[in-house]
Amino acid sequence: MPECELDGCGISCEFGCACISDLAGCECWCENITLPPLTKLALRQAPDPELFVDFTASQMPLTRLAAVFDDLFPGQILVPAARLDDLVTTDGRMQHVRVGELIESLGLVPRDRPLRGRTPAAESGG
Repeated sequence: MPECELDGCGISCEFGCACISDLAGCECWCENITLPPLTKLALRQAPDPELFVDFTASQMPLTRLAAVFDDLFPGQILVPAARLDDLVTTDGRMQHVRVGELIESLGLVPRDRPLRGRTPAAESGG
């Protein structure tokens, strides 16, 4: 059973898990939760590829992580076809890494550089 722990928060899941933290707090989620996670983080309020975060994952499908980051940076996160079935497990925690660098280090590909966070109008459906 995958377990993830980071900065005072943690989770144990039937399938994959991941945790991410920033200055506003920490949040963990299981592979099978409904999007959007990260509601407690500063990253959610102002998606910025230069924001520093800590991150950990255990047996989390790369496509699931892509969906999380695509929620923050709509239409800009690509998954290489050869990696569609990959599971991500970090070797411990990744500390003080920029979100844009984290996305690439996980094996995802940003379509745009720099990544542009979703706008408040996009979140409200307008």
